[in-house]
Amino acid sequence: MGTKTEFDSKEAAGVESLYQTDAAERRRRFVRTTLEPQPGERVLSIGCGPGFEPVELADAVTSDGRVDAIDASEPMIHLAKKRCEDHENVTVQHGLATELPVEDGAFDAATSVQVFEYIEDLDAALSELERVLRPGGRAAVYATDWDSLVWNAADRERSRRVADAWADHCPRPHLGSDLRSPLRSAGLSVDRVAPFTIVETELEDTFAGYMRGILRSYATEHDEFDTETPQAWGEDLRERDRNGETLFSLTAFLYLVSKPE
Repeated sequence: MGTKTEFDSKEAAGVESLYQTDAAERRRRFVRTTLEPQPGERVLSIGCGPGFEPVELADAVTSDGRVDAIDASEPMIHLAKKRCEDHENVTVQHGLATELPVEDGAFDAATSVQVFEYIEDLDAALSELERVLRPGGRAAVYATDWDSLVWNAADRERSRRVADAWADHCPRPHLGSDLRSPLRSAGLSVDRVAPFTIVETELEDTFAGYMRGILRSYATEHDEFDTETPQAWGEDLRERDRNGETLFSLTAFLYLVSKPE
């Protein structure tokens, strides 16, 4: 992933696979249930990724509503357009969270899931979110605090080093626990903060399994490590899994916000 928001086709396909796991589906349902999109509403999906969220939002707002989906990555846009092609009430386009290509006050609701952690100019992105919501409109903003990451590893010191290295993959790795003040400064009311924890006890075809691969690859390219250390970490987790000892946990926070009338 890196500090970038751009993905090549291979990376986008990997994210698509991650988003098809049970944990990712539960996360989208949690966000959607908290936001409560209604029939006839217009909803903005900021950082729509491979398009699962826009499709599910489109079903919630029905054919009387509309979903606008944006992403900064062309390979993601390609996947999202393909996934949304049977939904006439979904529009997918390229756009940046700091320069949303939509009009002022146009949306009843918006979502942003693990997007703002990757943006250098957070104030600009949150100001844009406030701009595009109508008065009384609401948004569900989901962000992770990577300090919450837990792996049941035999070598805990090595595992912590890998996790610490991963923390620099984005500009704001702890945003999940530190978002209220920036949201309020952007003119938004924080109506609720709700935690969401992913817990996995297996690696095969799970969120944890994909994250193991992502962290291992990232650490392999990190200046702090030789090639062998991340590989040994990954094999440690694989051996734990073979013995039925996998435990993965990661907590994020969902901020339900609204624009004052």
